[in-house]
Amino acid sequence: MDGQGVFRRNRPSWVFSIVGVVLAAVIVVGIGPPGFLLQHVTVCQLGPEIGTYTIWTPITIANIPDGGNVTVAFNQWNLTMTSGSLSTNPLQPFGGPIQGEVKFGSGTNVGIEVQYGDFNWTFFGTSNVTKVGGVPGPCTQPYIAQISIPGGACGGFDYVPLVDNASDAVQPHIWNGTAGDNGTRGQPGCPVQTPGTYVWFDSSFHAGGSGAAQPVRWDLCNSTGKFPLTLQAVARVPIAVTVPFVGGNISATGLLAWYIPPSTFGPTANYELSGGWQWMLSPVGPSTSQISPYTLLPGLVAFERLSC
Repeated sequence: MDGQGVFRRNRPSWVFSIVGVVLAAVIVVGIGPPGFLLQHVTVCQLGPEIGTYTIWTPITIANIPDGGNVTVAFNQWNLTMTSGSLSTNPLQPFGGPIQGEVKFGSGTNVGIEVQYGDFNWTFFGTSNVTKVGGVPGPCTQPYIAQISIPGGACGGFDYVPLVDNASDAVQPHIWNGTAGDNGTRGQPGCPVQTPGTYVWFDSSFHAGGSGAAQPVRWDLCNSTGKFPLTLQAVARVPIAVTVPFVGGNISATGLLAWYIPPSTFGPTANYELSGGWQWMLSPVGPSTSQISPYTLLPGLVAFERLSC
């Protein structure tokens, strides 16, 4: 205390505190704006587990042109399900016995070729949440499912029959494998398919519409022999998996895809059409590319065989 009765030693501490506050403010501003200034976005997150089901599940689906055949090959596949920003089932390398190249002819086995397995699926609910910053991605479906690849191969080959094999315009979109030798009956030790489960898929011939690729005509009336159409890219088919739940059904939609990495087997699908007919070709799956009746295709194909 000086002669005037005033304490002086507190001043340095008070000055130091002010300097510290200013420095902290500079640090905060340097890191970024406070949270209330950032954009809040809605994203989709995985909700509670609903249940696990064993479901007949397609691995490849391809139309067999009437009087011709299709060859399907792959060594990686997945069945991706997406709800907004949420996605399940990353690409799976498949090492089972159906890996490789398989040819399906239209002789006595006509319709749609299917390679399949009996897989366990876990269903989850989805819910929207709000977070600070990022890309918006609200839920687009209330349920989503995650496939579990079993240790052994419980599956095989099947044919989905058509009433009129000359046209893929009318198809049985719902299938559960019961008409063929599915793994639950043919192989002891395989998981037992859950009753009431089934898969919807769309490999039909579509006449086209706004924003969709239009079918094209391929005139082979004056030709004989077989003519190839080759898909050397990822093959895609829209599907939905349905299971029983609380006295009703719930579904999760997704996209079946299979492909071959570069420098391995070759094309993922190769069709051979018979000469002596007119053919209409329509894209299968989420493709807006125009089909051309040449060797290479932008995606899988559905057919209508017409008289000359």
